[in-house]
Amino acid sequence: MNRYDYTRSYSLELCFFFIENFKELRHLRHSILRSHIEVKLNPEEDAAHPVVQEITTILRARRAHLNNPRIPDMITAYFVDMERVIQELARVCAENATVYLVVDNVRFEGELLPVDLVLCDLAEQSGFQTEAIWVARYKGNSSQQMGRYGRVPVRESVLVWRKHGGKP
Repeated sequence: MNRYDYTRSYSLELCFFFIENFKELRHLRHSILRSHIEVKLNPEEDAAHPVVQEITTILRARRAHLNNPRIPDMITAYFVDMERVIQELARVCAENATVYLVVDNVRFEGELLPVDLVLCDLAEQSGFQTEAIWVARYKGNSSQQMGRYGRVPVRESVLVWRKHGGKP
């Protein structure tokens, strides 16, 4: 979840090999993992994890200070989608399968969101065991964040999950 809409960043490449017109590009933009600020969030959608709910509640109250007011919707949609991804991984992975996932933690309006820990919790609820969280590196924050809230590096992590046998 990093606010970048990769269908915009790579629209030229997509047009060469995968899509034929703007309508298809727009459809792709709204059907991929919702990790960017152009997400469409249905009113009944809400991230189930309490940490995500707490952070989005705080950010919604600070919406006027956010550099994009759609950030809370993006966060909610990302975790709704990732919970579905994890559930599908649990469905299709064989017993004892290992899943590796690279994610970044994020910080918006001074609020740190431990994406890696939340996803590990969701994975455990779906029948995975977290075997490791490898910190690949620490990333800085935007100059605006650092100027207002200080420099607090965020983790880029590799999550390592093993599928339990049987149903969770």
